[in-house]
Amino acid sequence: MVAIHNNDAQPQSTCPVAVVVVAWNSGPALERCLNAALQQSPQEVVVVDNASTDASIARVRELFPTVRVVRLAENVGFAAGCNLGVAVTHAPYVLFLNDDAELDAGYLDTLLAALKAQPRAASAVGKLVNVRREGRFIDSAGITLVWHALRPDDRGHGEADHGQYDGPAEIFGPTGAAALYRREALLDRADTAFDAALFAYYEDVDLAWRLRRRGWKHLYIPQATAHHPRRGPSVKPHGIAVRAFVNRYTVWLKHESARRFLRYGALALAWEAARLVRVGLRDPKFLAGIGGALLPALQRGWRARRKERRLTRGVDAGGA
Repeated sequence: MVAIHNNDAQPQSTCPVAVVVVAWNSGPALERCLNAALQQSPQEVVVVDNASTDASIARVRELFPTVRVVRLAENVGFAAGCNLGVAVTHAPYVLFLNDDAELDAGYLDTLLAALKAQPRAASAVGKLVNVRREGRFIDSAGITLVWHALRPDDRGHGEADHGQYDGPAEIFGPTGAAALYRREALLDRADTAFDAALFAYYEDVDLAWRLRRRGWKHLYIPQATAHHPRRGPSVKPHGIAVRAFVNRYTVWLKHESARRFLRYGALALAWEAARLVRVGLRDPKFLAGIGGALLPALQRGWRARRKERRLTRGVDAGGA
């Protein structure tokens, strides 16, 4: 069951963007996130709440009367929550924004200008930073893939920000923490933007890969900045952490070409085996969870791969 709290008065807009925030027991971070987002004058702002039990949504309704709230009776995950946010908005551009991210002034305008200048760019993302007592550190300068480790990485993650990522670039894909997309690209031969079967984690990698296979590209624009302290899967419930681990396998099987995998597969499988040994020694229960989730993850990936190949036949055989 979905409950929608929709105020008739939307923000006075100069920016044709729908901001979609998926929330779950977000606490005061959600207030800071929305306050910064509304300063960008977006056309629409929607919070999709995954059955929170804290007071965060009551505070949103009290403090931000122009924000639309979609309350869900159960936690459907980040990916499905984002898809619902897309479905209930109309602006030609969509910003997916984590509930703990805060946009700096001009973030939307800067990314919007970049997308308008490059019609085949599906997305743009700015430089995400984490300011701590020790200084200012890079959270993400866009996603890259570490092929031999079957792993996506955020460029620069954890590095002190000395300007080493201050040049614009084409990237593999944007982190979903603060990524601006063309609505047209999000729904390119697809019913929804994200693969809801992934639930949470790596759905941004999956989407970036899918769009690259369809001839789109992704931009990194460091003149746009935002703050993101990041909460990873390690602090999430056991089931979500396990799902995050095996989602990598689903995404890789869904998109990677057999020809390219043959070039690095032996190293990748050895690397992954060593990783699983380390996980098992550190947390046998977690390794058992991975074992139970592995076959369903591979089955999801194979079914999705066959569907994706049908949709992209004759478009792009690689996409990386």
